[in-house]
Amino acid sequence: MARCLELAERYRGRTAPNPIVGCVIVDRTGKVIAEGAHEGPGTAHGEIAALNQLAGKAPGATLYVNLEPCNHHGRTPPCAPVVRDAGVARVV
Repeated sequence: MARCLELAERYRGRTAPNPIVGCVIVDRTGKVIAEGAHEGPGTAHGEIAALNQLAGKAPGATLYVNLEPCNHHGRTPPCAPVVRDAGVARVV
């Protein structure tokens, strides 16, 4: 989770009106396999930025994120269904 916050902090002051969000995805062994952060309005949220590095597939992985995945459609589509469809086993 500390790494999520580090990633998010990189974009402090650039994401308004959205919050700063960092995400780390680890495989079943705990190895970090992707990281992402929300860089600004209209760009991919942290979860999506990380999942994009994995071609949207993360079966059995654990996704750490400092804010719950969104479930509403704004400038970008909701993150929650994408996380589910990627096969993520656990969200922390």
